[in-house]
Amino acid sequence: MPKTRRVEPSIARTASRTLAVSRCAFSLVSILSTVSFAAPVSADQVRLKDGTILEGVVAPLQGLNSQAIRQYQGPTTIYPMLLVEDGVVRYIVPRQQVAEVHREEAISRYQTFEPKHKPQGRTETISAVGRISGWTIFDEYGRRTVTLQTARGTADVVQAITELGPRTVKVSGLNYIWDHGLRTSSIDGPVVDAILRQLTDAAEPGDRLAIATFHLQSGRYIEADRELESIRQEFPQMADRAEELRVKLRELWARKLLDELAERRAAGQHRLAYQAARDFPTDKMSAAVIRQVEEMIAEYHDAAERAIRALVLLGELQAQLDDPELTAQLAPMRSVVRERLGHESLGRLEPFLRLSDDATLSAREKLALAYSGWILGGAHAITDLDATIRLWNARFLVLEYLRSEDPSRRSDLLRQLGDLDGADVTRISQMIPLLPPWIESPGIQAGVPQQVVVPGEGGEGGLPAVEYTVILPREYDPQHAYPLIVALRPREYSTRVEAEWWGFLRKHVDDPGSPGQSQRRGYIVIAPEWTKPDASGHDYGAHSHYAVLRSLRDARKRFHVDSDRVFLSGHGIGGDAAFDIGMSHPDVFAGVIPIAGICDGYCKWYWQNSKELAWYVVNGQLDRDTVSRNARELDRMLRHGHDVIYAEYEGRGYESFYEEIHLLFDWMDRHRRRRGVKEFEVHTMRPFDNRFHWYRSDGFPDAMMQANAQVLAGVKGASAKLLKISARITPGNQVLITSGGKRHDVWLNPDLIDFDKRVQVRVRGRQVFNDFLRPGVETLLEDLRIRGDRQQLFTVHLTFE
Repeated sequence: MPKTRRVEPSIARTASRTLAVSRCAFSLVSILSTVSFAAPVSADQVRLKDGTILEGVVAPLQGLNSQAIRQYQGPTTIYPMLLVEDGVVRYIVPRQQVAEVHREEAISRYQTFEPKHKPQGRTETISAVGRISGWTIFDEYGRRTVTLQTARGTADVVQAITELGPRTVKVSGLNYIWDHGLRTSSIDGPVVDAILRQLTDAAEPGDRLAIATFHLQSGRYIEADRELESIRQEFPQMADRAEELRVKLRELWARKLLDELAERRAAGQHRLAYQAARDFPTDKMSAAVIRQVEEMIAEYHDAAERAIRALVLLGELQAQLDDPELTAQLAPMRSVVRERLGHESLGRLEPFLRLSDDATLSAREKLALAYSGWILGGAHAITDLDATIRLWNARFLVLEYLRSEDPSRRSDLLRQLGDLDGADVTRISQMIPLLPPWIESPGIQAGVPQQVVVPGEGGEGGLPAVEYTVILPREYDPQHAYPLIVALRPREYSTRVEAEWWGFLRKHVDDPGSPGQSQRRGYIVIAPEWTKPDASGHDYGAHSHYAVLRSLRDARKRFHVDSDRVFLSGHGIGGDAAFDIGMSHPDVFAGVIPIAGICDGYCKWYWQNSKELAWYVVNGQLDRDTVSRNARELDRMLRHGHDVIYAEYEGRGYESFYEEIHLLFDWMDRHRRRRGVKEFEVHTMRPFDNRFHWYRSDGFPDAMMQANAQVLAGVKGASAKLLKISARITPGNQVLITSGGKRHDVWLNPDLIDFDKRVQVRVRGRQVFNDFLRPGVETLLEDLRIRGDRQQLFTVHLTFE
């Protein structure tokens, strides 16, 4: 990893020709940037249907290859896209995904500063930005030096801030022509403050008030409060105005802190949320805010008391039993509850606690409510203690089945399950979301990047082992279901560095780092070793797909993953792979985030599959030929109204764009995988892109697969052969399939089919099945054992050839 370095600003060689910078590592500037929460701002707003808010200057757009951007005149079919430009990034979205456009002429309300700098002979233009090998931090005059690698060696570009605003910063090259924007939040707070002091007069109250206003608008509330207090003391005549701003500051500060508390709770970080509530600066907040915080603290106290009460009641009720054998059977259940009872799991005991004083219920019935609720969920709690004990035995057998690699052992466990009265498909399906992970990982700690090795299968010549780096969020609790990010590294960095982009925040390369956004927001991050270390690019072969999907399946079994909230991301060639893998397996992910990636290879045809996914694509305007190479497929996706946000950083090159991370997490929080899909149509060109939702096809024509491989290899005269797969389940319980494969596998569940009625299956118009179906425990557990997907369970598996 390149080290941060300071260099004195120097005048680089100037020539009349254009300087093009070669592609290499994504910039450490973004990795090491610090991010603060920004205050709400006044700007044109576009609210998307998923709730995402984009702010900036809004204009209609004909297409990515079109320059026809005109003044907004209302909805029109001529312009299928909207462009939202905020001075740093151009966001382009399909008009079909827009819920509302709000126009506002208030951008001038921002407190901005315009430092003056003298150019140093700007004659050479930076037309492409690749590797940034070094830089200095901005000095108090707003200048820094960025060292770029070029074909002729290094070039030191002296940059200067020409406009400093609360949200965005404009920088210009002094010795090269290179102008672009930055997020103000990407510059360290003390550096921004030093620049502001240089541009203002400390003895002028108006200047000091401008500094306070700037900090307030940029979301740096502590600095703003400190400055306002200083103004109040040094300039008595400004005391009223300072106090007026402090009232506004406290309102925004309170909103930010309350939002952070809500995020901690949603992420299952209850100890942090409770402590933060206890430490809340109530002396600076309104009575309404204080009341909300006090209610939250009281809720945590009440939950703690209820948990203690539940454990005491379990002991008292078991003491009332006069059956030693029954008491012995219940002892391990009570131990499990005692060990794992917490804020996340307390809801399972809600029926038990609510009815604990009901004199019409016996001790046995109350204990049944507690222990059945623990493994089935409070909504499915029962009062039959004997049935509850059988269900706990079934739970043990289910976990043993999921852990076993021995087919004969699994068959024996299924037989034992079949002998247990009440251990049917319905009850086991209710257990599954609350099961602990069945692959134990005692050495993996929250917040510590660690390597996981997934063993191969099938011995020599079988499936190879894969590896991935994992970072668990703070206060990781296996009883909480976590969203997960699959992060694909670029060629120049390790899986650990890629995972840490999401999970750690560093101010410089030697900084050990503080918890980053994935840890703060409660996301698991895995970074699979998806390609060979010396790979020059994504080869669109089977290995990368296998490594990613196998790593994901292992993580689902090893950790408690919410499979409806799995996001695929990647930088550089990892972004190339994210495009490919996302379009090839659209039913696996909730969304895809390619950063500095290229939509190429089979994606030229697979873009049609992208409609099933949410996309957040981030690129730099000057990153190689990325913009032009992505334009055709992204233009198609946008024109067809797919759920796409395309973010293009103006004047920027091959970077990691850490500045976008808060918006990325806000966007991920709003998206879920599509479930219960009864009809879909997809295209495939490779034999391993063959399972979609509840259907898999095998045995594609060899000639077709060979022709497609020739197309990717660039064989002259070769033409692509798309194979369309369509599948539909009708209200009349018909399963209709059209596919060019020879073998067809169908998985069904009650969300898709009415099992009380006859089911008919037709493949290419030919009836292959017409009978009643009976859901089976074996199908349920085998599919779960293989895929590890708790959220999408199947209970019937049919095969036709």
